[in-house]
This record gives sequence, structure tokens and C-alpha cells, in this order.
Amino acid sequence: MDRRYFFHAWTVFRAVRNLPASAVAVGWARHHGATILIGNDLFVECSGMPRGTYGRGGTTVGNVWLYGDLGGPDRRRHELRHADQYALLGTLPFLALYGLNALVTRNLPHRNVFERWAGLTEGGYTTPAIEEPHAAIEEDQGGPGR
Repeated sequence: MDRRYFFHAWTVFRAVRNLPASAVAVGWARHHGATILIGNDLFVECSGMPRGTYGRGGTTVGNVWLYGDLGGPDRRRHELRHADQYALLGTLPFLALYGLNALVTRNLPHRNVFERWAGLTEGGYTTPAIEEPHAAIEEDQGGPGR
């Protein structure tokens, strides 16, 4: 069977599954004067949102990406993966698990499993240098040889 069939089937499934949350998000975006664009993949971009009407550099709700001016194809791919997460888990379970993960990871994107799966670099996040475990222990003990 042709791969395009599965792509189109997933696109439609994701849009239908995310429809209730997407409808609320589009209403929110319209209320705040966003420019709304619907892509061929049924993913909705709402740009030009005022600061404070979305989180961080942008927020995906269902199949809708709410953001100010930090658009672009990389971030779009990142946010589209969040739409996939909504569709796979369902809106309420996704939001609950994302929130729980944010609490456990102190809301650090590089530790958040959902942000990592969506692609940290594409989402505009930097990954901190990995600290050597023994370096932290030596520092706690006052340095080496002490």
C-alpha cells in the first residue's frame, strides 16, 4: 500500500481527534486578532498573537499552533509533533501527563519527555552541557584531595 495513504489517513485522524481542543484554540486566536492559516496537513497556524496569550515561544492546542512572531518550518515541525501527541494520547490525558512531566522536571524543556520527542532543537531549545557526575561530588566535598 502507498505510504501517502497512511500519511493522509493520519492527517485526517489527527485533525478529527483534536477537533474539540482545536475549535477552542481557534476561537481564542480569533478573539486575540491572530492571523490564521490552515496548512495542507490540516495543522492551523495562528501567528501574531499578543504576548501573554500563549506560553513560552508558542503553544500547541490540539491541531492549532498559537504564537507571536517565532514561526518558521523548524518550529512548525516541532509543534506538529505536539499535535501528534494530543492525537495519540487524547487531549485530557496529554495535558495531565505534560503537566505532571513539567512538575517532575521543574519545567525544564530538555528534561521534558514531550519536548524531547517533539525535537528540542527544532523547538528552539538548547540542551545544556552534560555535567560529569563525579565533578559534582568532588565539588560538594570541597574539591579533589580534600
